[in-house]
Amino acid sequence: MKVNDIMKPKGACTIVIREGYTKSGKKAYFRGRIKSQDRIDNTFVTVGKNSIASALSGVETNNQGIITYCAVGTSVVAATLADTTLTTEIFRKLISVRSVSGKVATFQTFFTTAEANGTLRECGLFGDSASSTANSGTLFSKLAINRVKSASDTLTLSWDITIG
Repeated sequence: MKVNDIMKPKGACTIVIREGYTKSGKKAYFRGRIKSQDRIDNTFVTVGKNSIASALSGVETNNQGIITYCAVGTSVVAATLADTTLTTEIFRKLISVRSVSGKVATFQTFFTTAEANGTLRECGLFGDSASSTANSGTLFSKLAINRVKSASDTLTLSWDITIG
């Protein structure tokens, strides 16, 4: 009996916007009231899949297959499998926390009150040769969102990527 097991990366992102919270003149970013929280499925794009395939082959270059940055943008263009960048990237940051449990990799990025403010319409995970420069590196996963983040809010994006 032949068993067909298809390895297909997929994911979802939990988006949490909180009010900034000040205690004794110091910011305690995680303690503010939750203003919005949603979990949205994302598109794992073709170039990200290609990067993982290259990493599996053992021909590793430019940190092939490794996700390092999370970025947000303002474009309302829907995510497609053919995407290689965000359409209008406005801010990116190194992944804050990463973990793995079984076949699920989690990437969490925390944006302070001073970072990524505006009407956010897209976000993505970048890796390989990604740097702090907008749209550098390989796009792995892209998500359409519609959230407003002000200078009095924090934002946490927590991506779960399942290889299954």
